[in-house]
Parts: sequence; C-alpha cells; structure tokens
Amino acid sequence: MRHSLWQSFQFAGRGLRTAFWSQRTMRIHVGLTALVILLVAWLRLPVGETAVVILCVVAVLAAELLNTAVETVVDLQVGDNRHELAGRAKDLSAAAVVITAAGAAVVGAFVLVPRLAAAEFRHLDAMVVGRAAALVAILALAAVVLRRTGDRTPGRKPPLSRVP
Repeated sequence: MRHSLWQSFQFAGRGLRTAFWSQRTMRIHVGLTALVILLVAWLRLPVGETAVVILCVVAVLAAELLNTAVETVVDLQVGDNRHELAGRAKDLSAAAVVITAAGAAVVGAFVLVPRLAAAEFRHLDAMVVGRAAALVAILALAAVVLRRTGDRTPGRKPPLSRVP
C-alpha cells in the first residue's frame, strides 16, 4: 500500500513522538538540543560553526532514534526470552549513541566554550532575547505538532502506550 507524502510525514511524526515519550534519554537529548540552540543564538556564532553544531545535534538525535528502533525490533523478536546476541545488538546500538553524543560534546566544547569564556553576560540586548524567544516558541510549536501528529490518520491505530 502506497502512502501519500503527508502520511509519511505523519508516520515520522508519530515515531518522533513515541521516542520522545517512551525514551528518557531522548527527552534529555531534546532538552540539551534546546539549550544548545539558545546558546548558538545568544553567542551569534558564524554560519559555519552554527552548521557544525546543528549537524552534531541532528546526529545525536538520529542515533538515539536508531537505537530505539533496534531495541524495539530486538524486543519484538526475542520477547521475554533472553538471548546473548539480542543483548549484544542492543549494547552495540546504545554504544553508537554514546560515541555520537561524546563526539558532539567534544565539538560543542571546541566551538562553544571559547565563545562562552569571551562572552560579556551583561550584553544581552533585545535582539538576542527576541531570537532566543522565537527559537523557544518554534520548539514549543514543534512539540505541540509532534504531540498531535497522526492522531487523525485513518486506518492507523495510535501507539499502544505513552509514558508521560
């Protein structure tokens, strides 16, 4: 069965929502992403450095999503039984997230720490505060859209459980 482009985006949104509500580490990564975006806006990083930081953030979020997918498929296949290879697959997937997050942290330290050390904290003008507020509003809107995505998709059932 072929799906429309809109349905594909709805399915992806449902996956993001499920990962956010079911995975504590995903919520941590999203919170850190918001913090990094606010820092990038406040520090007024050059476009190249901003792109590198955003690429690192996206890589961490994608790795976390892939880890969640691997864990879900392994749990589906193995069920309540324990198997050494299933545990190994889940450990390797989790290790990929740790490596990606560590690499992103190193890049973030190289880019952000010198800028933070040189920043004058008393120099918060209205433009910087406005940009930060706009970014927070966009993130909040994205959270609302993700929460609602897929609720009205015909023929598809919502996820079995949501962990608040």
